[in-house]
Amino acid sequence: MMHIVKFVIFTIGFGLAWTTQAQTPPKVHLIWMGGSDCPPCVNWRRFELPKLEKMAEFQEVTFSYVPKTVKSTVPASVFLPDEVKPYKEKLDVASSARHGSPQAAVMVNGEVYDYFHKTRTAEDIQKMLISIKTGSNYPFVRCIKASSEWGKCDITVN
Repeated sequence: MMHIVKFVIFTIGFGLAWTTQAQTPPKVHLIWMGGSDCPPCVNWRRFELPKLEKMAEFQEVTFSYVPKTVKSTVPASVFLPDEVKPYKEKLDVASSARHGSPQAAVMVNGEVYDYFHKTRTAEDIQKMLISIKTGSNYPFVRCIKASSEWGKCDITVN
């Protein structure tokens, strides 16, 4: 009888621990890189970012804007916001040292979850954030390492 009680207590305890871990929301950080010399970047900041800022899903993530010129790669650490500096190496690897703007990284729990060039609409980003939060299908093929060719990806995750 004592073994059964111990097993039940262990099972309930394991179940509660697993449930607690499963319900911990992922820590999402959206890092947007682009500058005023990039017309799509300017338009995105002018039209899409204000829409995003009104969305509940966006309020739950960390957002960092990193100014960078079209001709530059991911900026040196000294030019990155403090909250982005810990990701510098990962951003360098994910970007493949590509020039061009815009570039964006979706970091989930400190790891590159998606890295993309070009803009995405506020609605597309909202779908991305919802899928990360709920564990549902991501609306894009995820790129975790960009190609040396613009807009292509060397390592993808479906």
